[in-house]
Amino acid sequence: RLGMWDDSIASNLKSEAAAQAMMKANGFAGASREELHAMDYLTYAYLQTGRYKAAEGVRAHLYSMQKVDEPIFSVAFAATAIPARLLLERGRWKEAANLELPANVRNLAPLDNFRWGEAHIRFARAIGAARGGDAAAARIEIAGLNEIEQAMKVPPGTYDWKTQVSIERQIAQAWLARAERHDDEAVRLLKVAADLDDASEKHPVTPGAILPAREQYAELLLEVGRPAEALVQYQASMKRAPMRLASVRGAAKAAKLAGNDTQARAYQAQLLALTKNADAQTASR
Repeated sequence: RLGMWDDSIASNLKSEAAAQAMMKANGFAGASREELHAMDYLTYAYLQTGRYKAAEGVRAHLYSMQKVDEPIFSVAFAATAIPARLLLERGRWKEAANLELPANVRNLAPLDNFRWGEAHIRFARAIGAARGGDAAAARIEIAGLNEIEQAMKVPPGTYDWKTQVSIERQIAQAWLARAERHDDEAVRLLKVAADLDDASEKHPVTPGAILPAREQYAELLLEVGRPAEALVQYQASMKRAPMRLASVRGAAKAAKLAGNDTQARAYQAQLLALTKNADAQTASR
């Protein structure tokens, strides 16, 4: 959450290697829950530095896994968040709209026990469909998100995953409204989602939401031709989630379109620093 991505990559590579060594020493021919936890953070950090090929390598490793030592929360989160993030952060809408987890990955931590994990996949498909122009498919996935949300309970003293699913549903509904040219409704929905997200806390075990709601709000404002407002929202998003690639890139574009050349140059410099080790042509998406 501090935006120190190179440090995060280095520490989580060590954690991943240590987890693999522990499984080997114990004679377990499978993955460790700690390995998947590190992989989730690795994917997040790789994406923020534009190292997409490295992030794809993490996904490939995930997709090769057949069993895990303990099918707990962190396993379900990593198994669903990694493929969802990889597509949504890069704007790969068609692939996101058709996202399906391989059966072996679904079985690492059965999603019937972690409905919010299933929501991650439906969220990715809903956003991919809406932003790819397939409103009918988006509506199906949003209905699925709503069903999950309504079925979830929040026992006292537990993390409120139901609210997180609600935020995902509202983000998806906003992009569906945008796809159907109801821009005012889209903006209203995403503001509500962003405010709800701000009022909630991320789970301490995760690197963050699949997509930050306020960052999405900023992106929508930029898309509908309101760059000055978008810049304010990008800046607000970066207070909670600093140095995210999409936020820095969006803020640079918003500042330029709003005529704020000084801030545009500052964010462009940040963007160049973030992507110094990136794959080719990362800064554009």
